[in-house]
Amino acid sequence: MSRAVSIGDIELDVEIFTEPFACELTQCCGACCTIPGCYGAPLQDSELPVIEELLPRILPLLSPQAHKVIAERGFAERDPTGEWVTATVNDRECVFALVEEGIAYCAFHRLWSAGESAFPKPLSCHLFPIRQMPSGRLFYERYHECAPAAEQGRRTNTTVYRAVRDALRRVYGSAWIASADRMEMSIIGTDQQCQS
Repeated sequence: MSRAVSIGDIELDVEIFTEPFACELTQCCGACCTIPGCYGAPLQDSELPVIEELLPRILPLLSPQAHKVIAERGFAERDPTGEWVTATVNDRECVFALVEEGIAYCAFHRLWSAGESAFPKPLSCHLFPIRQMPSGRLFYERYHECAPAAEQGRRTNTTVYRAVRDALRRVYGSAWIASADRMEMSIIGTDQQCQS
């Protein structure tokens, strides 16, 4: 595990500021939405009613298989630790994944991008590849499926932090982001200008 820094009362691995990462859907094909395993993306309790309210707009976008899962099991279920997660189709893709021409997209993100929703996607998905330990510490979780994102990050000079900065703002607010920007500059130097 890499060394950590603190911003306010939030502890983060330094790798979040130093490791390259920029999603490259044409290469990974949305692997984060289709990771094999019987449990989907972690959900916060507060997200459940938001998703429930969005279901009438989301359902027309989903596959027949996703409709069947939602009808039989619901859109969310508890994992072995008791936490809410999205249901999955065939123990693989999230029920909210839209697979088009072999690439998985998020149905929530589709609505949000079209201006039809204020909910961009579940927070755990928005923060990906950052995960949170039970202690609260944030860390960069590596997946071999995301190797193209690391390559794209190197090409575009984009770090994990820059890739998920909007999601971090969603969680911690603008003042925290301003502090994180300063922390980023102290870690990587002044070679990279902060973007708004």
